[in-house]
Amino acid sequence: MTYLLSFRTPLAVLGVAAGLCLSQATHAQSPCEGGVAGGMYPCQNIDMLAYMTKTSIGGGNMNDIWGWTDPLDGKEYVLACRTTGTSFIDISDPLNPVYLGNLPTHTVSSLWRDVKVHNNHAFVVSEAGNHGMQVFDLTRLRDVVNPPVTFTEDAHYGGFGSAHNVVINEESGRAYGVGTNTADGGLHIVDISDPLNPTILGFFAEDGYTHDAHVVNYQGPDPQHQGKEIAFAANENTVTIVDVTDPTDAMLVSATTYSTAQYTHQGWLTEDHRFFIVGDELDEYYGVVGGTTTYFWNVEDLDNPYLVGTHTSPLAAIDHNLYIRNNVAYQSNYRAGLRMLDLSDVANGTAEEMAYFDVYPSSNAAAFNGTWSNYPFFASGVVAVSHIEQGVFLLKPTVFNVVASATAFCSNEPPTLTVTGVTNLDALAIDGLPEGAVVDFTPSGTGAVAVLSGFPAVTATYNVLVGDGANTFALSLDVTDCDPNPGCTLMDACNYDPTATSDDGSCLYPYSAVYVDEDGDGVGGDLMVADACPPLPDDWVIEGGDCNDADATVYPGAPGTGEGVDNNCDGLVLADETVDCPADVTGDGAVSVADILAVLGEFGCLGTCEGDVDGDGAVTVADILDILSMFGATC
Repeated sequence: MTYLLSFRTPLAVLGVAAGLCLSQATHAQSPCEGGVAGGMYPCQNIDMLAYMTKTSIGGGNMNDIWGWTDPLDGKEYVLACRTTGTSFIDISDPLNPVYLGNLPTHTVSSLWRDVKVHNNHAFVVSEAGNHGMQVFDLTRLRDVVNPPVTFTEDAHYGGFGSAHNVVINEESGRAYGVGTNTADGGLHIVDISDPLNPTILGFFAEDGYTHDAHVVNYQGPDPQHQGKEIAFAANENTVTIVDVTDPTDAMLVSATTYSTAQYTHQGWLTEDHRFFIVGDELDEYYGVVGGTTTYFWNVEDLDNPYLVGTHTSPLAAIDHNLYIRNNVAYQSNYRAGLRMLDLSDVANGTAEEMAYFDVYPSSNAAAFNGTWSNYPFFASGVVAVSHIEQGVFLLKPTVFNVVASATAFCSNEPPTLTVTGVTNLDALAIDGLPEGAVVDFTPSGTGAVAVLSGFPAVTATYNVLVGDGANTFALSLDVTDCDPNPGCTLMDACNYDPTATSDDGSCLYPYSAVYVDEDGDGVGGDLMVADACPPLPDDWVIEGGDCNDADATVYPGAPGTGEGVDNNCDGLVLADETVDCPADVTGDGAVSVADILAVLGEFGCLGTCEGDVDGDGAVTVADILDILSMFGATC
């Protein structure tokens, strides 16, 4: 079905909140015109919205960059790492960004600092000694009145000291420290489902040092691994794939090298999990390739990945970090700046550059200057780019492009499409949506934002074509009817259902410890079983501490049997546990020689006599025999 755009009145652009002052070092918007933006930056199909100098956002050189969108109001924030700390920037008005404040380093400065986000918290690592992982509650950014302020961390994880990078799988709630001083620099796996209480889960050290990784709940075509948590790692000279579903027993799936390997640096999966797009940081530096080279790995069979092709730029610049959104690779290629590759033909091993913004206009040489990284995942289409020596650029691609907030979703939670670079707004149309679907359009700059709804409650794939009369963009929308498939969605539960699409509260959690009850009294002995799932076998119980699991009358809290046995396991024989002992003539708590001597001393006594053990009114040989029958008993 085809939808022509009928625009509503544009929303008013809101001003900066009262009390927030713009940095004087923020440079104004500059469109890409005639191949140049800002009077000096070579560009194609990318405009500059703003630029903030490094001194205006806390000082020190820049390194990693990430983003956060506040689920409360949709505000977008940039998290910019620096040698001395982490900066937080409000870009809800990207033409007038506001520096909110700085989270200082946990220890000392470092060239390497990295940040990722999960559950409205930022997780920051560094190669600074003893830095560990800082945790910062991003909702605190809502309350900054007089910026910039100096923030403090909300929690800290010290399971490792230094780390080159942190990787987060938001679906599983796990963080992966890589290049740490543990696990030979391999994967250091941390549970961050409770962000303020990170706890160690396990390690993977079999393939040595991991420089970076992309960890996902795998939904690709390899049936052997579907539904598992898989790490796609850049391990210096190999693409290494690891099954981390069980973090206590992570398993190497494959490790594959290639002929031009110099330093396998970083990579990102395509959304369909069929291809792993990788950069090698030193192949350009050592001249083993003819220009900036991007490697396309076919990972449809995780046990046997292979290199399907490469893209080589005519520029000599070194590639660094890249990320993929809607089949477009956003590459930070040091001196060559931000580069966008169209991956629509990656299955055939080819790609085409569709846009660029060169933040280091004086040179494209193979040197470690210019852009470190970028964050292309904002719904607004803004791309935040870090420049090592200069600061942060806020850029906006103008090439005809469609960015979906999600390409796989439940039928009752359809996505938003952001269309940019439109030639003719009046001709903008969406074709291929199902009958009954509703599109709510709002114009935005030279494009539009389309909010989709009304999808039928079925599981289906819709091949959608967005066009403006001069350009087209194709994307696939994978829709799932989530309602009919409730179940347990928590991976650590005993009854985890990988096919469940909504949690129905049925999750059963393993007991941390259960005990074998050999005598059937409901309390186990010392034999323990860890992480057992219900229902338990009849002879497994959750309470331990039975001091004699061969006697059903003995367990903690048991009543006494009057047999001289420690029934309640308190280490003493008291009260109703003691034996009724008429043979203890002397009353010293034991039947012994002293009692025989006492009876002999009264031998022949008639009437009320202490030595009358059997109570027949006389002290006789029968009383001595009773004592001998209980000789040695504790009373």
